Amino acid sequence: MTRLRSTVALIVLVLVVGMLAGVSLADPFHLRYARWFTAGLVGLALVLLTAAFAVVTRRGLLRGLALLVGFFVVLGWAGFVFAASRLAGTNQELTRVSAGGRSLVVLQGSGATLDPVYAVVLRAGSGPFEQESLVYQGQESGPPPLAVRFVDGGTVEVLTRGGCQYRSQVEGVTLAVDPVHRPLQPDVC
Repeated sequence: MTRLRSTVALIVLVLVVGMLAGVSLADPFHLRYARWFTAGLVGLALVLLTAAFAVVTRRGLLRGLALLVGFFVVLGWAGFVFAASRLAGTNQELTRVSAGGRSLVVLQGSGATLDPVYAVVLRAGSGPFEQESLVYQGQESGPPPLAVRFVDGGTVEVLTRGGCQYRSQVEGVTLAVDPVHRPLQPDVC
């Protein structure tokens, strides 16, 4: 009876952790580190699922096999997360404009391309629950934005070298940006 209770408790924990992973994957609050929350929660769910299978099986070879398979699945997940994090390019912060606890940051990205790609993100908060939303995504080999600014508490603006002004509205709690500007050609409004 205690094995059944333990199994049910572990399955309930797997479901709770799975729901939390789903919420972090949906990322309704635009958390900067949401992908790490998702990766950690999926890893935890895999460990709990392995423990549930180990509790269900009787002692002996079958339990050892369940633990061995679970170990390799968790190890594979960790390897996948490590490889994916290495493939994601690096971003260098060029400029930052702050107002009212928020910052507009111009980033120079590098990754799969040789030419730099410039982006503007809006950040709020700090620590593991820092929020980040994309405002402007430039084209490969395009020039960096000339200026970024806060128009008011709910509006941000990006000015490009071609004279284009891109304005976006910002939702206060979730930091959702509307619209996100992705021009098809550099310096063409």
